[in-house]
Amino acid sequence: MTTYPKRIKALRSEVIRAVPRVPNDKHALVHMEGMHTRQLILAFVTWRMRMIPAKPRTVKFWPAGIGPHYPRMRQALRDFVAKVSAGDDLNPFLSLGVNTRGYIVPGQGAARDDRDMVLTRMGLHHFHIGARSASNPTGRSDHLVFAEVTADDFIVVALSDHNAFRMGSPESLHFCRICQSYIGRNVPPGQGYMLNPGMSSGHSMTVSLFSLKCEDEMQRLDPLLDDPAFIDKLYNGHPTDQDGQPVGRPSKPSFKWHFDDLRFGILEQKTLVFFCIFPFFTR
Repeated sequence: MTTYPKRIKALRSEVIRAVPRVPNDKHALVHMEGMHTRQLILAFVTWRMRMIPAKPRTVKFWPAGIGPHYPRMRQALRDFVAKVSAGDDLNPFLSLGVNTRGYIVPGQGAARDDRDMVLTRMGLHHFHIGARSASNPTGRSDHLVFAEVTADDFIVVALSDHNAFRMGSPESLHFCRICQSYIGRNVPPGQGYMLNPGMSSGHSMTVSLFSLKCEDEMQRLDPLLDDPAFIDKLYNGHPTDQDGQPVGRPSKPSFKWHFDDLRFGILEQKTLVFFCIFPFFTR
């Protein structure tokens, strides 16, 4: 078994604990403990990017995607949009698998649905906006909102149902046309473009490269986190705390590798100063 430096080993353990695995047993734990660090980060980011940080956002609509589903979704959509604008937690509207299928061990008889291919290829989250009741406490429904979620905006790109996931169905073909028109909205006529590139594993190429870079930077920088000269260089950038106030260099800093949502970097645990290395994207 590979021996990892203390801080890298700690990050690996945090990632393994965080990602819900299938099956949730000793075999799956041992499997993940044997994965390369870049593979663990890939599994973590692929899972974590499906979740939405709660914050107020401006709601916008892509008119080409509203279509025939709007009349039967009008009230539910209005209620949902109000929650988005108010900054409510939107994660309860996501697929239930987000909370239970973060990483599925290959060959365990379970379908590999731990990757949201619409999010991977189209960059769109999908939300269930059914009414919650005693018989349907999680609000599952066939009313789906597909949206691009950024740091400040929530762009409703399409309204659809689960037929959007049935490859080759009329609804799926219609949904794909909407997505392509949205992705290519700023491309001049006649100029080619492509969807978000994916790997043969079903993972995003961007996330795969991000995971590899995180692993490389940890291996490169981890020994320097005990070097006073390197630590001085970190603090010469005038870091601030969570309230934006300047923070001085502790006499004995305690560093750990850390993900702040999808931003990767170094956290000083005494002052909670986060030194971001790779932002990935902000949302």
